Amino acid sequence: MKKIFVIMAVAFGIISCEQFREVADVEAIKPISVGIKINLDMGDDVPSPDKYTVKFNNYAENIEIVKEVDAGAAITVGDIIPGVYTVTVQGESSDDMFTYNFNGNLVNVNLYEGNENHTLSMTPARSGNLLFKEIYYCGSRTPKNASYFRDQFYEIYNNSNKLIYLDGLCMGNMYPLTATANIPTWDRENQEDYVYFQAIWQVPGSGTDYPLQPGESIIIAQMGDNHQREALNPLSPVDLSGAEFETYLKTTSIIKDNPAINMTLAAYPSKSASLQQWLVTVFGGAYAMFFPEDEINPNTFVTPVGQSTKAKDIPMAWILDAVELINNAEKMNLKRVPATLDAGATFVGETYVGKSVSRKIKETLPNGRIVYMDTNNSSEDFQVNDKAEVRRNGAGVPAWNTWAN
Repeated sequence: MKKIFVIMAVAFGIISCEQFREVADVEAIKPISVGIKINLDMGDDVPSPDKYTVKFNNYAENIEIVKEVDAGAAITVGDIIPGVYTVTVQGESSDDMFTYNFNGNLVNVNLYEGNENHTLSMTPARSGNLLFKEIYYCGSRTPKNASYFRDQFYEIYNNSNKLIYLDGLCMGNMYPLTATANIPTWDRENQEDYVYFQAIWQVPGSGTDYPLQPGESIIIAQMGDNHQREALNPLSPVDLSGAEFETYLKTTSIIKDNPAINMTLAAYPSKSASLQQWLVTVFGGAYAMFFPEDEINPNTFVTPVGQSTKAKDIPMAWILDAVELINNAEKMNLKRVPATLDAGATFVGETYVGKSVSRKIKETLPNGRIVYMDTNNSSEDFQVNDKAEVRRNGAGVPAWNTWAN
């Protein structure tokens, strides 16, 4: 037995020494300095930012590095461990009228010695006067544990200090419908100047029918009903009977025309006869709102190269606000929305749990009006709520909504 023990000990010593030699031969990973050339596409009247916040996210290794650097035509960030990163650059400037957000990103870029220098383009976007304040998309469970999705809603808030008329406002969900690495190439000139919608809904009105005061919000419901009714889903987190608008499509007996004003289905290129409701994926869609500068022709559309999918193309310059929602943190490198509109993404991470995402508060003014964050980066601007809530933080109800509770 002693001989066996001695032999095993010697063998272990030989293996250990060999392992130490292998470790000793491994070269230490040296940090690198990453250089980013900034191409700014902006008008003469837009002031440049003084600083940039640069964020490096290596999602595979769960690494996040955040640096603040002086703004310039080229910036350098040191002490970066080589690897595959999503790099986000964000800046802000302001004048007497507006705040401007500068956002750009490089997705899944391999940073290593010899590949440290990259170019990033950014176009400034004004902070929106109207913005998506809360989005509830993941659905809920019924008492019998069935999936329930008809209680989806979108809250749009007047974040400015001015009266805004909502007549003609459009919102919808964009392609691809879920986060994916297969970003389509669209069959049109200057495809990068457009965003592509599966559906566009429009607020009716003659121009001054639907005023929204500062600090007020509207609720756009998939179905403007009290979803907590016994006939629907008593476990739903929301009563949407006071919603201002609904995306009403009367195709099943369960759907009724509620007091909410029916929005106009302005464009639905892929509409089919079997459509039962405007259901947006519970895994997280991408949304945008805009006021059209020309009439929307519902009979024209574009398709991706090599595919038959139909989408409505809308100029990116029209977009007031956009929010990208994804399945979970693992999908952060599968962005669909251009960084100028949304440099990040947000998510609840589960389905049919009644959770929502909502804006973080930036400040509360002396008169009590809340101003919400709007940096055009949903990763920074939004929080996750355990329970969806209509008009969270006491947002005002417009005076013309006489049916809200």
